[in-house]
Amino acid sequence: MTAPPRTPRVRRFGVGLYTGQKAGGADYADAAPLAVAAEEAGFDSFWVTEHHGLPDGYLPSPLVLAAALSSVTSRIALGTGVLLAPLHHPVRLAEDAAVVDRLSGGRLLLGLGIGYAEHEYRAFGVDPATRGARLDALLAALRDAWTGEPFDSPGLGLAGVRITPTPPGHLPIWIGGYAPRAVRRAGLLADGHLVGKGERHIVTAASEQLAQVRDPADPGFTRAVNVTCVLDTDDGGGTAARRAFAGQQRVYERMQAGREVYAGLVPDPEGAGSTGGDGLTAGGIDRHIQASGDPDQVTATLLTLLDDLAAWADVHLVLRFLFPDPDLDAQLRRVRAFGEQVLPALRTHHAPEVHP
Repeated sequence: MTAPPRTPRVRRFGVGLYTGQKAGGADYADAAPLAVAAEEAGFDSFWVTEHHGLPDGYLPSPLVLAAALSSVTSRIALGTGVLLAPLHHPVRLAEDAAVVDRLSGGRLLLGLGIGYAEHEYRAFGVDPATRGARLDALLAALRDAWTGEPFDSPGLGLAGVRITPTPPGHLPIWIGGYAPRAVRRAGLLADGHLVGKGERHIVTAASEQLAQVRDPADPGFTRAVNVTCVLDTDDGGGTAARRAFAGQQRVYERMQAGREVYAGLVPDPEGAGSTGGDGLTAGGIDRHIQASGDPDQVTATLLTLLDDLAAWADVHLVLRFLFPDPDLDAQLRRVRAFGEQVLPALRTHHAPEVHP
């Protein structure tokens, strides 16, 4: 009897999320050494993200930074996790992404999302009620744009537009989001889906929704998951990492206050709902961390996620341990520690075989 064919597997591991936040304003000078350290430590990708109008200088221009990082790295993929697509003019986005992809030798991973912060939509003069429809139209427009041929996109007000240059090859587009409609959009229209918070129940729900519209064995579709990690060793700097992450989480909660996100309704962090010594509405910062402890404990949590995703041909875990820590040397030690103490076991892990 012939055994059923095995599902080919690709397992990759990235470092994120670089935000550039710094008290008094950011200069982003630490991005280059961190990206170089991630590449030297053996990781497959380095991720930046986007928000606007925040006093700590939260990175507003992910593609500009990705272009800069392309000149100091040679192998590692450069990802946007995520770029707030409806805020960008579609022609400019298509051109900038193509330029970054050419500068990097085809290393750009273009993660897109719709965001949630009302002040950002006001700043760009975009009606937030149109954000889902704009993203749907943009996904088709980017593919048409990168053929190098004139194209129309009525939903975006484009007619007879031609984009040059084009990417050097296929430029992957991943979609972030938790709502069923966002997950379905990723499964139907994109090359991958990016989960922003690697809680098992969130990942499982996304798997169930995606499997309705995408074959898990499809090697052209990537399941990507951000997993917030803290390594409780001297070189992992667990105490400093938690302190920096708590400050970052308070920024997110101020933007999310009164909105439904994956964890439910976000209370006002400045109001009576705030609990815990760090001022977070859900209590302590550990509630927002998915993998923590010594190297064996962190590795075990990540391997469990890999097993949960065993049916999917292409999986990309983004280890989120870059927090706005003012001590660059501590951050570099953290990158090396994860590379030496966690990454090797992830590389050699053999998840259970899943047959179609």
